[in-house]
Amino acid sequence: MKLKHSLIAATLIYCHLSFAQLPDGVTGTSSYISEIKKNYADENAIPFDLNGSNINVNIAIRVHVIRNIKGMAGASIADINNSVNSANNYFKTIGLHFFVDSMDFINDYNYSYITYNKNKTELLIKYASSNKINLFLVDSIKMGTSRSYGFTYFPNVTDSNYIFLDKNYISGNFLTTMLGHFMGLLSTHETEGGLELVSEKNCTASGDFICDTYADPDLFNQVIDTCKYTGTAKDSNGKYYVPSVANIMSNSLDNCKCSFTPFQYRRMYYYFNKYRQYLN
Repeated sequence: MKLKHSLIAATLIYCHLSFAQLPDGVTGTSSYISEIKKNYADENAIPFDLNGSNINVNIAIRVHVIRNIKGMAGASIADINNSVNSANNYFKTIGLHFFVDSMDFINDYNYSYITYNKNKTELLIKYASSNKINLFLVDSIKMGTSRSYGFTYFPNVTDSNYIFLDKNYISGNFLTTMLGHFMGLLSTHETEGGLELVSEKNCTASGDFICDTYADPDLFNQVIDTCKYTGTAKDSNGKYYVPSVANIMSNSLDNCKCSFTPFQYRRMYYYFNKYRQYLN
């Protein structure tokens, strides 16, 4: 049975007004699942203490705001700084601190619609900086068949220091979730490696490959304003899922999300050291 972080109480947190948010746009890839499997033993063997991680790094974020068709930025500097500060409240646990290094405004609204087309590639070639996280604030993101609030790359992807975020989601924990993916975390509802059982007996080989997060059937549109899970999904054994609505890497309502688990922190610690040291 998994080691449980203190999330049960968090699932009962009352959230205030929420809105019909879009889902997380980052999904597992076969190459990254293979990377997790390859590194799993090393990751779990590292000496790691939540109270004693020895990384102390300031990581620069270059913010690129693409103006919309009316020439408006659509995002305030205050909201951007608040979002970065919110992320810092979580990542200080592993000694990472983000700061807005610089900001520019791109006057071509065509780049504000992120898809798999050439515009995304052109945008990166023209405006991205090396050795920094490039945060592109845009008006729409559609990397698959439907829109999402954000997209980024897993750390095993070379030249991948980019995060795309819908301007409507600059406030709250959305940037924190993208940074979680950027540092190596899968969504808690990930299925690329297989569905996790409610019993969590297959937690080392399915789901998010982390054994102190609850099995998650995907909470998108399954959590109400009082932070209650309303879904009725069952696993392959016919057991009802009882997920946490508090995990940052879930598709729960943003106002309900407030925690990473110790093993999630360990993974981010490991993959920062392995792949993201160039940001130091």
